[in-house]
Amino acid sequence: MEIINLKEAYFRRYLLLTKVVLVALFIVMHHLIIAVPFIAQWIFFGVFVVLTGIPHGALDHEVAKQSSRLNLLNFSALNFYIRYLTPMIVYGVCWFFFPTISLYIFLLLSGFHFGETDLPIPANQSSFTTILLQTSYGLLVLFLILFLNLDEVLPILDQINIFSPSLIRFLKSPTAGSYSLIGATLFFLIALIAYFVSHKANAKIIIRITILLSIVTISAAMLSLPISFAIYFGLWHSIISLENIRLHLSVSAKKEVTWLKLLAKCIPFTLFSFVGIFALIYFFDLNKNIDLFLMGLFIGISILTLPHQEVMSKMYFQIRKKNQLID
Repeated sequence: MEIINLKEAYFRRYLLLTKVVLVALFIVMHHLIIAVPFIAQWIFFGVFVVLTGIPHGALDHEVAKQSSRLNLLNFSALNFYIRYLTPMIVYGVCWFFFPTISLYIFLLLSGFHFGETDLPIPANQSSFTTILLQTSYGLLVLFLILFLNLDEVLPILDQINIFSPSLIRFLKSPTAGSYSLIGATLFFLIALIAYFVSHKANAKIIIRITILLSIVTISAAMLSLPISFAIYFGLWHSIISLENIRLHLSVSAKKEVTWLKLLAKCIPFTLFSFVGIFALIYFFDLNKNIDLFLMGLFIGISILTLPHQEVMSKMYFQIRKKNQLID
């Protein structure tokens, strides 16, 4: 476990440096040389989703199998897929009847998932204040990206057009961005203080969080929605998740699982995801209805997040047992 933690720490440092360099290059190019064309921004976003976003969720069955093995439990593929698909169906029904509430649930799930990945607090410190800190941090990351680019978010919400009129009115108000960011920041600060008081945590976590949030803030403020989100989700979150999965799968392997082998494991379910997406586009003629396409894509991502987050949480609990918070 100590070896895994050390490797994860080095990997994060190098990836963080890469992220800083990429953000700086985009800012210089976009503001001082030539603005990145709109279509190029979304191509950049799409490339990262294809290369890292989808693959990092395509290994959930392998992660669950390894978790069962480490807990000395039998793994049943049938039981796994039943447990994986059932919450997706239930959540999909919730989206049909209660879209606005389902959106709030999606934000909370995503916030916790991002926070759990960025703040690798050891399993022996798991508590309500830990969950609160990770969730509030992840929500703040999301809010920074979304509300600092609210002028780009609103047209997308208008096209999806399933949320309550009161929510849309609030988001279109002049104070929506500032109120939301202030609220998310206060929530995060309260959670951070509660965590420190209850766990007497190492103050180094403040430095870590400050650096991570500063990069997200600068990226979201200086770059567009697709670029800033692609850098955080595609370059940072998804790659760290893939590295953690690689280390997790290496625990009981006779030799370390290489990145090449890991990516090879991603291919079947990644291809299956692509086939499913294109089949939906073809059969429902979504390429001629951008509103329906965006709505389906957004809801589909949120539905997949629910079981994926559960699988990843169990993995993080195992690989961080008895470990100290990464410096």
